[in-house]
Amino acid sequence: MIEDHHQDALASPQPERRGSGHHPVVATVLAALCVLVLVGGIVLGVVLQGKSDDIGAQEQDEVAVRAAAQRFTDTWNTFSADDAQGYVDQVSPLLSTKFRAQFTDAATDVVSGIQQQQLSSKGAVLEDKDEIPLVGVASMDSDSAEVLVVADAQRTSNGQKVLRHWRWQLHMVKVDGTWLVDGFDEI
Repeated sequence: MIEDHHQDALASPQPERRGSGHHPVVATVLAALCVLVLVGGIVLGVVLQGKSDDIGAQEQDEVAVRAAAQRFTDTWNTFSADDAQGYVDQVSPLLSTKFRAQFTDAATDVVSGIQQQQLSSKGAVLEDKDEIPLVGVASMDSDSAEVLVVADAQRTSNGQKVLRHWRWQLHMVKVDGTWLVDGFDEI
């Protein structure tokens, strides 16, 4: 019987054991690669989040500058002889310090002209077929922008109606987080 047991043991081969010491280099390389992939993913996530925040801030600035340009254009082109001084008071806060000084210097003449001609105007930025205002940012950095605006104004002067078409390039500056008009040119 002992011989039978011994022969059985010899007849069935034992599975070969692989020790953990046979491939330590492969395991170390795989572990290092996993760590690198994990760290790279975290770094990439942080970088992309930072870029996303930058893009988000830029998009918010573009929305704000377009809104300021539209508000200025609508306000600049809307007035009545009955409230000419109110017109000056509404336009002034939309202007940079430099442009406000120029506008204020001319305000007496503006008010006088509006009243003498019994001038009134209702202006608005035009919209495309999807009702998107025709206001576009031509160029922009963190504190200045060039904005193109298309507007019309229904004017009445001494009882005569006139439709005015305006195409402007607004020069805008950002002062204390607010976009203001620093001047404009007809184009």
